[in-house]
Amino acid sequence: MRKLTVLVPFAVLSLCSSMLSGCLVAAAGVGVVASEQMLDNNVYATHVNMDAKQVWDISKKFLADQSTDLIEWDDASRIAKANIDSSRVTVSVEAFDIDKSVVHVSAKKYLATVNDGDMARVVSERLLRRIEQQTEKH
Repeated sequence: MRKLTVLVPFAVLSLCSSMLSGCLVAAAGVGVVASEQMLDNNVYATHVNMDAKQVWDISKKFLADQSTDLIEWDDASRIAKANIDSSRVTVSVEAFDIDKSVVHVSAKKYLATVNDGDMARVVSERLLRRIEQQTEKH
């Protein structure tokens, strides 16, 4: 019984610290990024304080710069796909409000059979930096 009472506070503490680190990352980019979360083991969703059309234009250009191959995109659904470092990366942009949008980044490798959460995280972070740089220029 004593072991259980000792382990429970540590479990709660580690859970809170992991939640706080996510909050601190989101708070660092208060100007553009409202929040970031991982939905699946290969999908990152980020709320951005910018119009969806602007985010979509930045995202397409970013993917084209990152990929050595041509990218595929659909302007109507705002979904773009690119091959980056042997992973198939998909970026989608959704309008959340008038000047707010949600960016979803996912990645798969090995002929799109295995989720690649690390690549999704890296691409998501790079894309958010690009979006922040574009807002500083305007």
